[in-house]
Amino acid sequence: MDRRSFINKGFLAVAACYGLNSSVFSAIAANMANVEGFMNKNRIGIQLYSIREYLPKDFKGSLQKLADIGFAHVEAYGFDGDTFLGKTLKETSAILNDMGMKLTSTHCGTGLLPADIQAKEWAYWRKTVQAMKEAGGKRLVQPWLPAEKTMDDLKHSAEQFNKVGEICKNSGLKFGFHNHFGEFKTIDGQVMLDVLLQNTDPGLVFFQLDLGHAVNGGVDIRGYLSKYPKRFLSWHASDFKRGQGYTELGHGDVPYDELFKLAKSYGVADLIMEHESGEDRFDICKRNFDFLAQYSWTKAKNNLK
Repeated sequence: MDRRSFINKGFLAVAACYGLNSSVFSAIAANMANVEGFMNKNRIGIQLYSIREYLPKDFKGSLQKLADIGFAHVEAYGFDGDTFLGKTLKETSAILNDMGMKLTSTHCGTGLLPADIQAKEWAYWRKTVQAMKEAGGKRLVQPWLPAEKTMDDLKHSAEQFNKVGEICKNSGLKFGFHNHFGEFKTIDGQVMLDVLLQNTDPGLVFFQLDLGHAVNGGVDIRGYLSKYPKRFLSWHASDFKRGQGYTELGHGDVPYDELFKLAKSYGVADLIMEHESGEDRFDICKRNFDFLAQYSWTKAKNNLK
């Protein structure tokens, strides 16, 4: 019997003994199981893109497998302003809560953020902010850049990020940008991600550092985090082996031992596992979870900001 069933059955037994309304006690038990389950979990989340092939076939069953592995929270992807795989963020959040997990963020975005951004793009962001707020989430993350060709293009994107960040902040949310390896290329001799970091307001825009992509981009991760302390609120836990490609956690060149020793000083608050390939995807997720769970930082009470 799982913990949730044990709590629920215990409350129903008490209700029967005292002739009390069992439906009321059942609701109380369910709520306690949700809260207790999340608060006693870890800091390890998962980007749902990791199981994107499975979710359309069995949405609840796939999420339950993640809960059984032990993930505390999830990050959605591809939110179009209305739904995520046919469900609102609020509906998705309720499903996750019933499993003892929380929806904390989603990858989203209109795509290109054109130079003359149209009213519909701003309407998209306002609608997305409202949807995440209703779902009880914390953050919205833009996971791509336009096809930047000039320094002016890049600085314009930074300007737009500040504006989206202000919309989020006014509603109690945070806005961030997620890197891939391409953002470590240069324009006019400057690393693209450096330009974004230097031209965005730390009070409006955070960054989600994908560790595997950073290694693929040729970055000294420790040096980069030290150069921009407190800017990388969130990490995507992935791994990359130079000369071979992306791999399971602990089999690549991301220096996890050293990163977790310094995680507090770097200012990271949110850890999200992502693995995009492999036939035995849930087994990979379990092995990656177990790898992260060995570090004491991940065992701390979940205090996502």
